Amino acid sequence: MRALISGFLLLCSSSVLAQATLPGFELERLLLNPSAKGGMLVGGADLLDERQLRIGLLGHYEHDPLVFVSSTGERLSTVVGSRVTAHLTGGYGITKWLEVGLQVPVVLWQGGARNLEQLGLTTAPTTVLGTPYLQARVRFLAQERGAPLDLGLTAMVGFPFGSAAGLTRDDTVTFIPRIGAGRVFGDWLRVSAELGGWVRPSQQLSTAGERLGSQLDLGVGATTLGEKLRGELSVRTVFPVTQQPVSAEIMAGARYPVGPIELHALAGPGIGRIPGTPLFRVLLGASWAWPASKCVEGKPYTLQDCPDLDLDGDGVKNAADSCPTVKGRVETAGCPDRDADGVVDETDQCPDVPGPKERKGCPPKDTDKDGLLDEVDECPTVPGPKERKGCPPKDSDADGVLDEVDACPTEPGPAERKGCPLKDSDGDGLMDDVDACPNEKGDLRYKGCPPTDQDKDGVEDAEDNCRTEPGPKENQGCPVAKKQLVIITKDKLVIKDRVYFDTAKATIQARSFPLLNQVATILKEHTEVQGVVVEGHTDSRGPAEYNRKLSQDRAESVKAYLVKQGVAGSRLDAKGYGPDRPVADNKTDKGRELNRRVEFVIVTEEKTQLKAIEVP
Repeated sequence: MRALISGFLLLCSSSVLAQATLPGFELERLLLNPSAKGGMLVGGADLLDERQLRIGLLGHYEHDPLVFVSSTGERLSTVVGSRVTAHLTGGYGITKWLEVGLQVPVVLWQGGARNLEQLGLTTAPTTVLGTPYLQARVRFLAQERGAPLDLGLTAMVGFPFGSAAGLTRDDTVTFIPRIGAGRVFGDWLRVSAELGGWVRPSQQLSTAGERLGSQLDLGVGATTLGEKLRGELSVRTVFPVTQQPVSAEIMAGARYPVGPIELHALAGPGIGRIPGTPLFRVLLGASWAWPASKCVEGKPYTLQDCPDLDLDGDGVKNAADSCPTVKGRVETAGCPDRDADGVVDETDQCPDVPGPKERKGCPPKDTDKDGLLDEVDECPTVPGPKERKGCPPKDSDADGVLDEVDACPTEPGPAERKGCPLKDSDGDGLMDDVDACPNEKGDLRYKGCPPTDQDKDGVEDAEDNCRTEPGPKENQGCPVAKKQLVIITKDKLVIKDRVYFDTAKATIQARSFPLLNQVATILKEHTEVQGVVVEGHTDSRGPAEYNRKLSQDRAESVKAYLVKQGVAGSRLDAKGYGPDRPVADNKTDKGRELNRRVEFVIVTEEKTQLKAIEVP
């Protein structure tokens, strides 16, 4: 893998052997980066600061840059065994986007020729001027201004001012265009790459078609960053357009500043046998920049002058850093983001807990764990069902009726009253909700209203059997001509006679019809009487179950009779109690007679049963 030129074909050409010298061409393939930004050998698209000048003086040694070998690899002749070259370089930053550069090589010494007489060649001069190169580099994209990488174009022109005999000159102007790219990773590494061509005159080296001429170049380099010692590695590969093999060079070294001067040292092997690819090469030198860059880490500078530095050390260059003086994160353009959720702390309402941007950096939160997020939960600290918008059922008065349906949420009351308390404002014993006159003390018989007397006979309507006809109280408010057999009280209908039935039967005897007709008339007149229980009772003689059935049948007969007289059946109920509720002693005939009876008990809405007393 030695860096040799394949010269065995030259031996096959008598015309070449007859020459005293080789055809004139530029042997040197090392081209420097005049600005030394990005790398000494691979510049990529890195530029000097605006209006900054950099001058460098470097020397390098190359071993066996031009050797002829046979087809078997045997060394036949050494044309140039050693060469020492000095390079004067200079670069100037015109703007932030444009840089120009110049490099002038001078071969100080070359020698080590051997066996030239076999080829009829003469020794090359030891000291000659090399081909000077002028270049311009334009940068289109800059990472420091927010682009993903640096991208630029370099155009280099070589002028034929060297020596043809000294192998430092092509016959015409050479043109070297390159496209370069670079990117900084973190704050310690920069990687650069260049792809271009070398347009130069074609030189025939043999009658077999071997020619030396234009080529494609690919260079990749990496440099470390920092104020002190910096490492550098580059690989350059040549792809000849003519019939020549591919070759490459690998160079590694370091750079170190000493005051205003930066020292350079690079060395590495060559691989391949294209002319100008040595066995190895060593490069040493120094460069000086004026004015010294304002943009040096650790030194005072303005953010405007140094866009490609990283003042706060967060990995985002000043030009792209939205918070250049505060350490932040790359994902948030250099601004602080403690919870790493992509929302900068300044606008993050939950800076220590990650959350999406649409929630202003706050995570979905359900403080009371009720399945409803706080932002829509009307009671975020107390669990409650979704249908109540996250609020728990509320019962302010602790009456078991929720406020939302409680008509009196601050006063306890039963559910059947919609949470309102039982209230009797006028103290008449009738609750307001059923009291027709809740603010006037009245009588239950008048639904809570004061007593009335329509016919002005001194008998209240509630006890008056003839409300529209005046009559004495002794006749229940009816005219004397209408003898009354029924007395209406708050509790019952008191009858002044008995209801007679056939013996051991439920058939009503006709002599009881006037009494029952009067009961029916009173009930139809007194609609305030909501209900009446017709109770049947017997004495204790005979089987109890028989008597209970007989009393039930008799009560049903009375109810049916009253319904037939026009009393609504819904106001009547029939109950047979047999001998279970005696009102007198069953051991005597008179007592047994009193126990055989029918009673009419008034039932109010409050379910208070008021029993009727049968008058004998």
